[in-house]
Amino acid sequence: MKNYAILIFFSIVSIIYFFVNYYVVSRGAKALGVSFFTPYYKWIYWILAFSFIIGQILERGEPTLIARIVTHIGSVWLAVFLYLLLFTIAVDFLNLLNNWLKIIDKPLSSVLTNGQMIFIAGWMFALSIAGAGWLNARYPTLKHVDIVVNKKVPGRDELTVVLGTDLHIGAMIGKKRIHEMVQKINSQSPDIVLFAGDLVDHNPRFVKAANIGPEFLSIQAPLGVFAVAGNHEFIGHAETSIEYLQQFGITYIRDTSVFVENTLTIIGRDDRERRQFDGVSRKSLDSVVHITYPELPVILMDHQPVEYAQVADYPVDLMVSGHTHKGQLWPFGYITSLIYENDFGLMQKGSTWFYTSSGYGTWGPPIRTGNRPELVVFHIRFQEK
Repeated sequence: MKNYAILIFFSIVSIIYFFVNYYVVSRGAKALGVSFFTPYYKWIYWILAFSFIIGQILERGEPTLIARIVTHIGSVWLAVFLYLLLFTIAVDFLNLLNNWLKIIDKPLSSVLTNGQMIFIAGWMFALSIAGAGWLNARYPTLKHVDIVVNKKVPGRDELTVVLGTDLHIGAMIGKKRIHEMVQKINSQSPDIVLFAGDLVDHNPRFVKAANIGPEFLSIQAPLGVFAVAGNHEFIGHAETSIEYLQQFGITYIRDTSVFVENTLTIIGRDDRERRQFDGVSRKSLDSVVHITYPELPVILMDHQPVEYAQVADYPVDLMVSGHTHKGQLWPFGYITSLIYENDFGLMQKGSTWFYTSSGYGTWGPPIRTGNRPELVVFHIRFQEK
């Protein structure tokens, strides 16, 4: 049943993807007009368009060089396609509006009807945006967040917590990026490090083939390194990914809680979409929250920023999430802000702080045009009422 549902979903998405690409390529061919380049343009365009679908299929198989190359080409193409689509819609809308209302002066109107000029402008626009987004995604920022918790920890006035989410290690993000991430984490001298899901981009074969696990052994955090499973772990082979990474100093918290070094309680939840992929529902919040020492700090990790009202009813001081990527590619951030109560950043509900990270890595295109990728450094100060 699960396989049929995935096949139906993939088929619907593929059909929509085909027709939207047909709109873009046909408008581009019309703009070019009768030209020796037009037939080549169509072939090149469709090869690039299908490279994304083929790459997604190959990425779920063996980690071959061909799979990596096609996945990279297809993933970059997806971002270029998005901005070609937006450009094409904008030009068609302006032409339609001008035909009705004649609101555009003649010089600009002649530019809008110059097909070859519009064709070149569209590709320059899409490639420039994608290029800038690639650079932006390549250099994550360190986001510092100060929080005051009305509790007291014996022997501590402050706790430094580094949060990383949505690494998406796989065909697109490999050892070099994780090595750089570990260096950034260690530069902050954290007491504890948390990974709030999607460490692996659904296929652990790429992670294991590149031997990325040992990179995590270099993390220097006296209180340990903890993680929860996100939806992408479950899309692939969650148990394989978790078993592999736990060999390298990462402790996964699976619908339970752990008390760390007489300092704080960490609650970890499996992703809420788990049932869709392995048929097992995650436990309810009530059955997961076991807090033996509520007078000490409590941090909850849930990959998706959901169930805020319920969490605020418990003595949880901070809940950390990821998943949204804050849309990753503009303008999708507007959509995530409609779906989630807090799709990015810090908010407070009752006495509980909530933080949703834009994430360290990327899904699909290795490109971010809607926000900065980040590692979050929490400086939690303890202050009794």
